[in-house]
Amino acid sequence: MQYAKKTFFDGEVLLMQAATIQKRIESIPTLSGSGRKINGLHRLLRSSYLFERAYEKVSRNKGASTPGIDGKTFDGITSSELADIAARVSEGTYRFRPARRVYIPKGNGKTRPLGIPTVEDRLVQEAVRIILEAIYEPVFLDESHGFRPRRSCHSALELIKKTWTGCKWLIEVDVRGFFDNIDHDILLELLKRRIDDDRFIELIEGMLKAGYMEDWVFERTYSGTPQGGVVSPLLANIYLHELDQFMQTLRVSFDQGRKRRPFAAYAALQHRVHRLRREVERLRATSADQGQINAVMAQIEALNRERRKMPSVDPMDPNFKRLRYCRYADDFLIGIIGSKQEAREIMTSVEQHLTETLKLAVAPEKSGVHAASKGVTFLGYRISTFTSTGAGRKSDRKGPDGRKWRILRRPTTGNVSLRVPRERVTAFCRRHGYGDLARKNGHRRVQFAHTSDRNIVLAYNSEFRGFANYYVLADDVKKALGLLELVTLRSLVKTLAMRHRTTTAKIRARLSKGTDYEVSSVIRGEVRSLKLWRLKHLRRLSWTSPVVDNVTKGAWWVKSPNDLIDRLDTRECGICGDTRGPFVVHHRQSDRHFRDKPLTNRNLGTALRRTMIFCPACREVASSRREIPHMESRVH
Repeated sequence: MQYAKKTFFDGEVLLMQAATIQKRIESIPTLSGSGRKINGLHRLLRSSYLFERAYEKVSRNKGASTPGIDGKTFDGITSSELADIAARVSEGTYRFRPARRVYIPKGNGKTRPLGIPTVEDRLVQEAVRIILEAIYEPVFLDESHGFRPRRSCHSALELIKKTWTGCKWLIEVDVRGFFDNIDHDILLELLKRRIDDDRFIELIEGMLKAGYMEDWVFERTYSGTPQGGVVSPLLANIYLHELDQFMQTLRVSFDQGRKRRPFAAYAALQHRVHRLRREVERLRATSADQGQINAVMAQIEALNRERRKMPSVDPMDPNFKRLRYCRYADDFLIGIIGSKQEAREIMTSVEQHLTETLKLAVAPEKSGVHAASKGVTFLGYRISTFTSTGAGRKSDRKGPDGRKWRILRRPTTGNVSLRVPRERVTAFCRRHGYGDLARKNGHRRVQFAHTSDRNIVLAYNSEFRGFANYYVLADDVKKALGLLELVTLRSLVKTLAMRHRTTTAKIRARLSKGTDYEVSSVIRGEVRSLKLWRLKHLRRLSWTSPVVDNVTKGAWWVKSPNDLIDRLDTRECGICGDTRGPFVVHHRQSDRHFRDKPLTNRNLGTALRRTMIFCPACREVASSRREIPHMESRVH
């Protein structure tokens, strides 16, 4: 049996078994799902076990090396420090520090504030998040998809595609500045409905009111939860769970009818077909002329063609109404089967609930009721409904006996279509510097000038594959991304031609391997090939992992582990040129020597600054002086 670290509380030594804590956490979902309030949560934080779990999770996050206001990162965190955090939390002396506020660009050209907590605060937030997730995950509704285990944008979009058939109206309601305007008092009251532990609630309150630092000026926070906080997405889901429950209640009162009434015109044609079929049976029974029978059969076929062009049930049946709802974080969409007036009334009810109950502001310029046939943009997809006007399409299928059967399928009516917005493709191409889509012209990317061929292809693959995988659910994904694929290939060829100082024709000839393009490289004495990822490799499968929501940034490959391996394999000191060995990897943070260099040289300096290959003597000099002698000479 493994024990967690010792912590101190009220002068008594508390030795808590890690297995006991884990068992307690695993019992929470059952209790919470049954509607019981959960207590004894603050006791779970007395041991460093949860903080060790938190460290394992948070230290692997993308922003783990980003410091808070104290300048500290996760490098060098020890077990004793984790135990000290647990002790301060359990004693009630832990105080959250203000988050460091930075601004990151949004897709529309504006900026979004991001709060970066200190390392200690991130660990405490993650420990709290583990407990809160065990409480709330069993009670969250199926319509909620953001920041939840085994759910993603794809799970939300699949729900819409499969269950929103027949929707006539789509309602958009935009919440203005959601994360900055969460009411602390309302959030704490919502937490108290399911948590019976005042000390645990007080810990969360201290987290919410820690404030933030901007330009070295402290600002108190009276509302909101900072984007960038580890627990912020879960707190946002807890807050908007009230909206989910409101929509569930609204749906129960709005939905009406078990099924639609028959469409009158369709029923009339069906009745005529039935009468003509009886006429054919009568003619055959009386051994009538085959010409008469064929004439009646022709009438039946003509009526069937006409019938297949229309729905079998009345799409505007006033006695059949449905409300559909889907939410991803603070973005949500409502679908209505009913009249436009009813859709407007639903929108008004939702806006009133947001403003009066949750104290959230609605942006009227971004909200509205839209015809489903015209569509809206939700989670980056263009969502609309469509009805085909053809007489149907034929499909050959094999029966149980192996014989082929020709089935005439009815045209679709009100099915949901997911498409790739053209502007998203253009923005992606521009953001990554691929080139000009309109002119089908690829651009070379100078940031890869000093990167290996393999890593350049890895970067392009990572970017393009990530973008295509996000839009894999779109009906037109390959058609919409076909031009982007062409420009991507041309950009890659020009980038490699720039690196090797040769022509694009020679690069194409070198890359071309039948219908594919690939590069070869020697890694540890072995020749390895890497194919350029293309749309023909796209697998039409959805992703339930939230990782699909993060489109990869290929610039990571400018400085990758493979480059480090390549430089180790050269077996040469990066300073004195010694080739005798042994060699060590030196990690370096500062890039001040390269700030005044041209762009391509700065990129090389960035790639070199963190890891260099030294002999032991040069490593000792570099470590003691905290700088690398003569490194500037490597950048011209």
